[in-house]
Amino acid sequence: MRKSIVGLLAAAALVVPAGIAVAQAQEERLAPPKVTFLSEEHMVPFELFRGNRVVAPGKINGHATQMILDTGASATTVDRAFARSIGLPEGRKVDARGAGGVVEAEIVPNVTLEVGGMRFENMTVAVMDLQPVARAIGRPMNIVLGREFFNSAVVSIDWGSNRLRVSSHAAFKPAAASTAVALTKRGPFNTIPIAIAGAEPIPALLDLGNGGALSLPRSYWGKRADLSGLRYAESRLGGVGGLHPARVALIPSVQLAGTTVSAVPATLSDSGNDEDPEKMANVGIGLLKQFHVDLDLGRDRIYLAPRKDASPFDRDRSGTRLDLAGDRLKVAFISPQGPAKAAGLKEGDEIVAVDGRKVTADYYSRSDWTRGPAGEAVTLERADGTKVTVTLQDYY
Repeated sequence: MRKSIVGLLAAAALVVPAGIAVAQAQEERLAPPKVTFLSEEHMVPFELFRGNRVVAPGKINGHATQMILDTGASATTVDRAFARSIGLPEGRKVDARGAGGVVEAEIVPNVTLEVGGMRFENMTVAVMDLQPVARAIGRPMNIVLGREFFNSAVVSIDWGSNRLRVSSHAAFKPAAASTAVALTKRGPFNTIPIAIAGAEPIPALLDLGNGGALSLPRSYWGKRADLSGLRYAESRLGGVGGLHPARVALIPSVQLAGTTVSAVPATLSDSGNDEDPEKMANVGIGLLKQFHVDLDLGRDRIYLAPRKDASPFDRDRSGTRLDLAGDRLKVAFISPQGPAKAAGLKEGDEIVAVDGRKVTADYYSRSDWTRGPAGEAVTLERADGTKVTVTLQDYY
């Protein structure tokens, strides 16, 4: 019988394309790699792509590439096409479950990976097709760097300077102003306690691979009239394997590490439960960006210090979910409550220019039109030559 791994696609609203994490099922244990520190503390510049993906440089088998960091990934994952391009052999076939269903993956051993002043030898990685997620994110997605990295070091994130400090456990010292939060293990993952709109704290998956701020399962929000009664817009959740219905709404307040954060954009899944890490509440990068973060996941803890220079929450104001495919943005979903629907944009439309700027493969190297200020009018040219003007709004 073919064994399986579980491919968990982190909570993804129409605002935030799906992130991916991969966790091996209990019957599929991956051997840990040999880890060597080239220096006890190492500074790494990172790109905060579209404001919600931490992308850092590294090497795999000597080949330089960019890696997306994901605390919700218990196995580092390599895109299949990229793996073949650098000579990784085909691996043992396994089943992986994405947000939308089961897809085929491979297990490939004996990989060497270098990142953050660390070297991982005899590493076993998962290989699968990451192209659907790459199209939603809007950039090549060669490697998702998972828990082998985070369990082996303390990773400190300075959002203001776009730098990571990677420290050995022995060399790390937390900042005096930070609050230590004990994390709980849920399988290979960590959960963090959060309080939603004044209620008692609940555990939420700590997920740097989730580009949003917060997601909640129906088993939680559906039982609370104050949450189910919030103004919302229809959305979609998912990535590899398909999309599923969800809502997007603003949560009045969230308390994390003793700090209260107001008006938090959240995805309210139409399904999910409180126990399964794949489907439970999930704290993503949008909420973590409100803090200076020291991830000490190998010792099941995190240090958080509120940022005085934190920017307001990034949110979609278009009501679209778009996939970047070469020289066009393909409309994968239109929210019935959003301004794009009111303007006449339709699912299946292909956008070739935004305010006269042609869509290219590096389109997201500059600002994203969907996240502009409310009231801004954006003219979209479709592949058939017709144009539509969308006036951005806070539609939920």
